[in-house]
Amino acid sequence: MKLTEYRVGEIMRLARRTVDVRAEEVYHEIGLRSFGNGVFHKSPVYGEELGAKKVFHIEPGDLLFSNVFAWEGAVALASDQEAGKIGSHRFMTYKVDAQKANSRYLLHYFSGGPGLRVIREASPGSAGRNRTLGIKNFERQIVQLPDPGEQRRVADKIDKLMSKLGTTAALSPGSEMSRKLAVSGLDQVLGRWATGTVRVDDACALVSDTVHPGDDPSPAREFVGLEHIAPHFGTRIGSRPLGDEKGRKFRFASGDVLYGYLRPYLNKVWLADRAGLCSVEQYVLRPNGIMPGDLLAAGLRSKSTLDKVLNATHNLQLPRLRSGLLMAMEIPRIPRDRHKLAVADLNAFMQKVRTLDDRQRHRDELLTAVRPALLNAAFSGQL
Repeated sequence: MKLTEYRVGEIMRLARRTVDVRAEEVYHEIGLRSFGNGVFHKSPVYGEELGAKKVFHIEPGDLLFSNVFAWEGAVALASDQEAGKIGSHRFMTYKVDAQKANSRYLLHYFSGGPGLRVIREASPGSAGRNRTLGIKNFERQIVQLPDPGEQRRVADKIDKLMSKLGTTAALSPGSEMSRKLAVSGLDQVLGRWATGTVRVDDACALVSDTVHPGDDPSPAREFVGLEHIAPHFGTRIGSRPLGDEKGRKFRFASGDVLYGYLRPYLNKVWLADRAGLCSVEQYVLRPNGIMPGDLLAAGLRSKSTLDKVLNATHNLQLPRLRSGLLMAMEIPRIPRDRHKLAVADLNAFMQKVRTLDDRQRHRDELLTAVRPALLNAAFSGQL
């Protein structure tokens, strides 16, 4: 395949269409998502809210670059939906010379193909807002393109395959589905064995075994904080060895239930399988024998409990669930003669959910990998 070298400024030109902002008029700004994920529309604002901000008209067919995040693929092609919209000076609007290049081809070329390297060459700095795309530097960069007919052919194939990829992603459940199931399914599992409800403070005690810096933490050997508990699944995903602890901590024992009360919507609840220290942003609940810790932890993670927690904390800027509210909540009460069967049922359910989650995560990883693989094939002459 024959390639022709051009400077970026030879295949497209920057088109700035200044907006004469009027205080009483309503304006609709656009934004760009990174990694070639398109345009989004911001909430409408009156001109007086824009103040002295410089804004420019967007027209369908414009090739759009975020000068702040172009280095991570914040590139898009304006469609008819962007007609009448505006963008700040942070968004560079280019008109493509159709005699030399195809806009859809350039979209893929710059958002995830060889052109992304070109953008990064013209975006000095280390990361984030320090990597601003310089217009003059960008327009001096060299790109290699096939003839416009070949560009259209490749762009058509990419668009068709990307459409199929999007449909597949939309129709097949992702890992978010397994997280929802992990919470909502608990009510059904526990409901099969429950004969009523019990207050949390009737099923366990709130333990505040405080360890200060310099105290002997025995028998604890590791720290398990909120960052080490997986949301919704009730599993520990890490820990760290103790050493030079700063600030007070709570000591917990094997069999205790740790409940994260800071940002409780994350639903971080864990049945401890070892002794350790945790942060003071976690409640340590010690079952009193009315129900085993497995069932207590499951009841606290269930959707019915989570809904009550969200209702009690949704108005708070930094949500925290007070211990009194938690201890007064009611969870399913399962009689002693049903404990063994209920725990077995619970474990079987959670094993299925975790297996599903692993598979869905793998599916998400595969779908994420398809786009760069497709673009690599497209720009190496394999499509």
